[in-house]
Amino acid sequence: MARGRTKELEWYGLKTLKYGKSIPITGHWLADQLRIECIAFRIAHMHCDGGLGKFGHFRRIVDLLWNNKDQPSPKRFIWNSWAEKMLRKACECDELGVAGPTSAGKSDPFALWAVVNYVVDPTHTRVLVMSTSIGGAKLRIWKTLKEYINALPEYPGKPLWSTNQILGPEYSGKGYSESAGILLLAGEKSKEKDALEKMIGIKAPATGDADESLPALRRRPEYADIVRKLEPDVVDRLLPELAHLSSDRTGKLILIIDEATGVSEAIRNAINVNMKPAHNKGRFQCIMIGNPNLHWDTHGLFCAPAVGWENVTLADDEWETVTGGTCIRFNGEKSPRIVDGNEKYHWMQSQEDLDSVAAAGGGKKSLMYYRFALGFWCPQGVDSGVYSQADIEQSGAMGKGTVWGFDPPKKLSSLDPSFTVDGDKPACTFGSLGKTQNDQQVLEVTETIAITVDASDTATPVSYQVARNWRRECEKRGIPPENACFDSSGAPSFADIIHKEWSPLVQAINTQGKASIRPVGSERNPDGSKVKGTERFGNKVTEIWYGAHPFFSGGQIRGITNELAKGICSRKLDIRPEAQGGRTIKVESKRKYKSREGHSPDDEDSFFNLVEHARSKHGFRPAGKVAAPDPSTPSTAATWEAFKKRARRIHIKTNLPR
Repeated sequence: MARGRTKELEWYGLKTLKYGKSIPITGHWLADQLRIECIAFRIAHMHCDGGLGKFGHFRRIVDLLWNNKDQPSPKRFIWNSWAEKMLRKACECDELGVAGPTSAGKSDPFALWAVVNYVVDPTHTRVLVMSTSIGGAKLRIWKTLKEYINALPEYPGKPLWSTNQILGPEYSGKGYSESAGILLLAGEKSKEKDALEKMIGIKAPATGDADESLPALRRRPEYADIVRKLEPDVVDRLLPELAHLSSDRTGKLILIIDEATGVSEAIRNAINVNMKPAHNKGRFQCIMIGNPNLHWDTHGLFCAPAVGWENVTLADDEWETVTGGTCIRFNGEKSPRIVDGNEKYHWMQSQEDLDSVAAAGGGKKSLMYYRFALGFWCPQGVDSGVYSQADIEQSGAMGKGTVWGFDPPKKLSSLDPSFTVDGDKPACTFGSLGKTQNDQQVLEVTETIAITVDASDTATPVSYQVARNWRRECEKRGIPPENACFDSSGAPSFADIIHKEWSPLVQAINTQGKASIRPVGSERNPDGSKVKGTERFGNKVTEIWYGAHPFFSGGQIRGITNELAKGICSRKLDIRPEAQGGRTIKVESKRKYKSREGHSPDDEDSFFNLVEHARSKHGFRPAGKVAAPDPSTPSTAATWEAFKKRARRIHIKTNLPR
């Protein structure tokens, strides 16, 4: 810190409020002023009491540490209207969702928020920083956080960068521990177990047992002079603040989730079930940041408006969420770089960048443009995907508890072994197929599990373990072999194992190779002949995925979970020219999906195979006729619009169960 007292200290009236003796003055202006700002920030010293408000003192701390001309820092923070709004809301809200386009500078302010909160109160602050993956965080929020920390000439705590954490100082001042500090976690589904173990049961750092009841605080002898001299309303506000700064107090736990659209839903459940109930108001803060994608991914559920998605439009930039939090949203078309014409904000998108996003995504109505330019959840769901968000939501597929008719439904099971073709896990879907009281055929997903294998059992090949364990799970649920199917693609020998270990009655579905000659909906060729699957779909797996469209639009699929819906809508398609000059639809490979999403669509493949099994073996039929989308249309968006209009007509005509 710079030596010499070159300026008078600004106390903001804190001496009048009896804080003078609690702030040690060294004679070094910068160090002393920082101590004052830190206390003012911690107690949210308001304007009415002479302070600058919580955000005002936060900004002063940032400018003193990183933007100080008298002590230049290798890392600076560039203020702009977007960053200021994010940080103001962080000062005000315990639960904050942040939605915006790509390159909006969302990660940087919240990396700074983590560092300042920790530096201000290192023994009583614990910050969890989470992103989809550790590698992704190290390129974004964790990278920036590390730069802000390393730019400080001195800071409390012990960095352990190799294990992605900073240990906070012990309350005694001797040594360091994990009770306070900053920790990086991965929130993707494959890493959720490790993250949940660290999150569940975690609490804000505390010392002693602070009694925050006002009568008890008034009776403390150390506050006698304050109680005697100050007005009652000032005392009522000041005493809890003083108690929180004493040796008997509870600190704060802050959870910041970057790239929240890709974080497992189990993380959100842990927040709502474990972390929020374990902390009093003001003791736990959760911030989720992301480029909006689906209403029911983790980020979308966290930001869901209390008034419903149908009542929020592109004109809205802030709303209350269903859980009482706040969501703020930023529109790339109105960024400070574009509106102010200021190239100082070079990291934000230019108009040329926005035009490129529109061109790449298929126009300004595409999901890509909504997500990465407008920073909003696309209402149409138009994109080069097999299914849109509207396809799932408007079909009623996410409903549960189907009321069956007189005959009990058939119990079905589908297995995607996954280890044969670029998968992550053997995924199994259970379902019930039957007729409702309205005499409508319905397939309800009842359960999705992963078939476990014992890696230590080297005597039993994995294929045999999967076959036996799957059979055991089916028999436990009363599912006979003729009501079960599995994907035999890529490993024909696995079919032999299943038929030997269980029964030849189990259906083998080969999703590789050409599509079938089965008619595609009510489609007709110019000569009046029915359009075959081979004429419309590039391969069998595409035909199977598209095969569920008429069942969704007819309201005949139920029990789809948020996670499954997210996966279904995440798989994209390719449209490739045929030798005859026509065009066919082809879904992307598992490998391509996995490289983008970070995991394989195993649960989704298992589900669509279940639909195919119900259709080919058990007479599952669409309630109405739906034509497949015509891929010869120049625009993918137009293709989907034409297809969805037909689907909507069936949705309207059919009496869907509610």
